[in-house]
Amino acid sequence: MLKDRLELAFIGGVAGLSLWAFFEFLPEIVGQGWGLHFALSFATAFFAALMALVGPEKPQRALLPSAALALVVGVLALMGALRFATPVDFIANGYALVALSALMFIATPFAAAELEAKNGWRDYTRLFDTAWGIFIRYFAGWLFAGLILLVLYLSDELLKLVGIRLIGDLLDVDIIRYTLLGAMFGLGVATVHELRDYVSPVLVHRLLRMLVPLVLVVVVVFIGALPFRGLSDLFGRLSTAAVLMSVAFGAITLITTLIDRDDDNASEAKLMRLSARALALLLPCLVALAVYAIWLRVAEYGFTPDRVIAAYIALFLSAYALCYAYFALRGHGWQGKMRQSNLYIALAICVGAALWLTPLINAQALSAKSQLARFQAGETEADSLPLYQMAHEWGRPGAAALKELEASGDTALVALIAKAREASSVWAFGTETRETRSVDMRASLAGRIAIRPASAAVAPLLEDMTFYVLKELDKLCEKGPQPTCVIVMLPKAGRGFSKSEGLVFAQGNATAYDMARQGNSLVLRGMTAFGPDSSDVKMSQPRNMFDLVMKGEFALKPESRVLMNIGDVVLVPFQ
Repeated sequence: MLKDRLELAFIGGVAGLSLWAFFEFLPEIVGQGWGLHFALSFATAFFAALMALVGPEKPQRALLPSAALALVVGVLALMGALRFATPVDFIANGYALVALSALMFIATPFAAAELEAKNGWRDYTRLFDTAWGIFIRYFAGWLFAGLILLVLYLSDELLKLVGIRLIGDLLDVDIIRYTLLGAMFGLGVATVHELRDYVSPVLVHRLLRMLVPLVLVVVVVFIGALPFRGLSDLFGRLSTAAVLMSVAFGAITLITTLIDRDDDNASEAKLMRLSARALALLLPCLVALAVYAIWLRVAEYGFTPDRVIAAYIALFLSAYALCYAYFALRGHGWQGKMRQSNLYIALAICVGAALWLTPLINAQALSAKSQLARFQAGETEADSLPLYQMAHEWGRPGAAALKELEASGDTALVALIAKAREASSVWAFGTETRETRSVDMRASLAGRIAIRPASAAVAPLLEDMTFYVLKELDKLCEKGPQPTCVIVMLPKAGRGFSKSEGLVFAQGNATAYDMARQGNSLVLRGMTAFGPDSSDVKMSQPRNMFDLVMKGEFALKPESRVLMNIGDVVLVPFQ
């Protein structure tokens, strides 16, 4: 027991010491470039795998598999980093680190199972126990290391009260702090492994299983509400796909914990089993909605690395959803078949994570080509291109796409690209770009908007509108030689506490918009219309309201608040 603890504490200490040495000495030996990047990736993967394998296995047996896995990770990390100008840019790209982490998280249990028995990587029961065992050991190890640091910090604060600063002075030394943290982590991992009969994933599984009926009810309510609510407001944002995929991933995790390692350990409660099967049958609906949300976003705006990774994740979630639903529908032996599908899909994810870092799947190149093609086809305007991201986040493919855009000869676009390269952040670039675009939109909108009464002025109103309101108005008022929008200013008398200043009508649009003041800015809001019998006729408002207003065929009636009559229709601005 003590020997095992000392072994892992020593390995953890060496890992921490190595990490310190990499930052302290290696840059002087191999420079700040690719050599240091490969060495750091190799060492991190090597010690992460070694700490996971040692305990169930002796250190000498775990060395070779850990080194082999670390070599693969190092080569892939180097291959993926070559898409960028520097290794720092690669590390800043979070998706690459997610791919490397997924590769390590999935491949390590397969290596551990193979060490335990020949062809053990095909044994789902062994894989299930190994994966959860590694998770528990790592979680407890970091928890223990964190507690040690907390105790040391509190002890240091206590001793400072009597003028003793020994602990704080020691922790300020990098080599001691790194080594101590690694050693404590290793000691925690070893202790948890010794107590594996008491500290096991069983408690986690039991708690997670209890969530299956709850998640099922939520998913049923969500899907049941869709026909009544409609899909029009559901899609259009990438966050919609992210929420749907997160719920689908959570459901898959819950089902996996419920079916457990084998039939003997799976939940015996009939309610739980029925809930798991029902949830499995609903998974394709959730994933299909997520895929549709991603497709809508890509069709409207083109690919970006965010959307590529979303589509990539949705591909594997689709595999889970289809397999789970198919086996749940077949009934007999559905739990065992789901377990086998878990094994093969996990291998596919492992391969997919590796491919993500190879030239075969280059999210930055795919995104750059997509945005370039959309611009050249006239589907995206220059000021809507993700120029800052292409200049700072998309690596070499983004830089190459910017050079091709500069070759177009568009002086405004060239100026935007220069600003994107010089910008310190996407926020700073967006702020500067919005200011420039706001000036252009105000000048353009001034010729497209008529105003009633004619003595009023449009320019001051546009000055009080933010970029996003101007953008909304720009879409509403189509470009043309004649005014395509008209603003009817409301008299101050009779407004009461209403913040409405005018009503906006667009050509060919049956909806009237309320122009109201929020703080120092003007915003646009929808309105309620009533017919002669006071029934809501918003959906049946005449589409020629713009023409009627331009002809002057309306009346403003200040009562307790200002109302507007267009024939039999009464428009009621917001308070």
